[in-house]
Amino acid sequence: MKVSCLAYIRWKPLVRGIVSFNTLEEMTRFLLSLNKAVDTVFAAISDGRRGETFVPKVAAAKITDLAKALMGDKDLPIVFTGIRPGEKVHEIMVSEEECFRTVERGDYYAILPVLPELREEKDFTPALTGEYSSKDKNVTVSQLRELLANASSEIAAFL
Repeated sequence: MKVSCLAYIRWKPLVRGIVSFNTLEEMTRFLLSLNKAVDTVFAAISDGRRGETFVPKVAAAKITDLAKALMGDKDLPIVFTGIRPGEKVHEIMVSEEECFRTVERGDYYAILPVLPELREEKDFTPALTGEYSSKDKNVTVSQLRELLANASSEIAAFL
């Protein structure tokens, strides 16, 4: 989760009394902390096999719910100004094409190589039946508040 995004959502309402988004109401994002991103790199280095791509299993949320979680008890209006050119409505970490060659490795998904001859695992059961997208299984506003309250001091400073 980018702290700059949190700062934008948290402080802009205090100045203008309104939360303005250059986005759509249904937009979602994965909540990936810097620590989790670094842990993913280390897990890929220590546990990864030739040609694999490691993807962290992380929570996802609607951007509007993130704003509501950060606003606390304030009931500020949210205005949507539209999506920016090239911006995605939802993030996808594992595509439809990759899901059938994705296995679970603890807190991560490992996308196996496209070429079967590079795969160390010949017989496996795919961990996913569809893409791994931020549009699925979103956390609630109350879960976001709890997640943010237990977050690192870098994020907690914005609460």
